[in-house]
Amino acid sequence: MLRKKLEKILPTHEKVQKQKFLKIFGKLLYKREIWSLSRRKVAWGVFIGIFVACIPMPLQMLLATFLAIVFNANFPISFALIFVSNPITMPPLFYFEYEIGNFIFQSKNPVIFSFKSMYDNLDQIALSLYTGAIILGVISAFICMYLTNFYWISNVRRTRIKRIKELNNETLL
Repeated sequence: MLRKKLEKILPTHEKVQKQKFLKIFGKLLYKREIWSLSRRKVAWGVFIGIFVACIPMPLQMLLATFLAIVFNANFPISFALIFVSNPITMPPLFYFEYEIGNFIFQSKNPVIFSFKSMYDNLDQIALSLYTGAIILGVISAFICMYLTNFYWISNVRRTRIKRIKELNNETLL
């Protein structure tokens, strides 16, 4: 079943609590709801993780942890998914977000986007970059949340059908 697979993959409560930068959340990491592997908690964990991964900011882990605690979403899932944005995926992700922001604001003289220009001209590109990040984050998070729900439900249905067929075969023998 999907829940058993997730239990094997996800970090344990003890491993996460040993992380020094998460100690600021104290006893909030003991909330039972944020460790739940129910479909809704996992789906919201996916939403938070993907959304935060799209936001260009340092220490995304802290924001993902805070949002998982506030919304009672699955914390390990939201924490793990922020690593979708990593040094390999950041350049195309930030460029795409910047272009989305430019498209929305119809920028007449956009800055030629590169990582050097990003840091040198952050004041000029920040509005486009963060607008694009929020739009891309919300859309991709909803898509991933929907796919998680769909996959979870179809997996449960397949498992039930398989179990019913096995029971029917046993009763026929």
